[in-house]
Amino acid sequence: MTSNQAKKLYQKGIELLSYGKSDEAVNYFREAIGADPFCMEAQLELGYLLGSMDNYEEALQCFNKAVRIEKNFPGLFGRGMCLFFMENYDKSLEVFLEAQEYGENEDLWYYIGSLNLIHLGNYEGAVNCFDIALSIDENFIEAWNDCGMAYSILEDDENALMCFEEALNIDPDYKQAIYNMGATLADMGRYSESLVYLDRILEKEPDNFKAMFYKGNVLYFMEKEEESIEYFIKALKIDKNQPELWNYLGYVQFSIGQNHEAVESFKEAIKLDDEYDTAYINLGNVYMDMGRNNLAFGCFERVLEISSDSEEALMKIEELRAEKEILN
Repeated sequence: MTSNQAKKLYQKGIELLSYGKSDEAVNYFREAIGADPFCMEAQLELGYLLGSMDNYEEALQCFNKAVRIEKNFPGLFGRGMCLFFMENYDKSLEVFLEAQEYGENEDLWYYIGSLNLIHLGNYEGAVNCFDIALSIDENFIEAWNDCGMAYSILEDDENALMCFEEALNIDPDYKQAIYNMGATLADMGRYSESLVYLDRILEKEPDNFKAMFYKGNVLYFMEKEEESIEYFIKALKIDKNQPELWNYLGYVQFSIGQNHEAVESFKEAIKLDDEYDTAYINLGNVYMDMGRNNLAFGCFERVLEISSDSEEALMKIEELRAEKEILN
């Protein structure tokens, strides 16, 4: 049984917490535990409070102690959350499943869904978990957004859009859902609609790399190549260490005849990722267009070193050999 002194200290911590005085509350919960290490309530409150401060290691110790005193849902759930944010996903899932034996809430189903989404690659399982979370709390905005992401990966774009729209009905300024709406509409070929959402993000965050990168892609598909290049270059000013971005920039440059610029862009992509076979393919194509067949041949051979069954590289090498025989 918790000692009277520990109870008083714990209650004082709860009172301070209700006034938003988290730092002071932490000290009282610590004192309560010092007075009685078996004060499970103080262990739990301290654990959740430390977790909210991103101090996951110490929070985990609190939850471990609470669970040792008595197996309980709040302790197991808190333990699972700490492990989740510490990216110990396998152990986190194990603990969440154990927590289900003692209770459930929308957050538990949300985190199990998140593990299915980001760790297990079980996207249908993720959708099921998010659906359960939403059946408990229909205004769970993160669950709507992440359910949309799972649908998007499953290429069920209509349901993905519905989920993102539900998230935006709850909060029209929820940035993740705004971006995801833009990206999903772009993937569906609804480019003009996509730009509306991407521009909303860029109005709020002019240096949002992902939105700028995606807008560059959308503009290219809308046959606005010059504007596309402009946005890719803006994105590079934010982060020039993205090989995919250099590759996209080179591809658009090549499409409008800027061969020398394209070569430099593809070289930058390869400098950042020497295993980037697509960039080698694209660079080889530019060299072929420039009549620099020896350099092109070297690019396609490098692709085969990376991916020996690349049909495109094999085809290009045969094409170069055939051309060489004709010239000879």
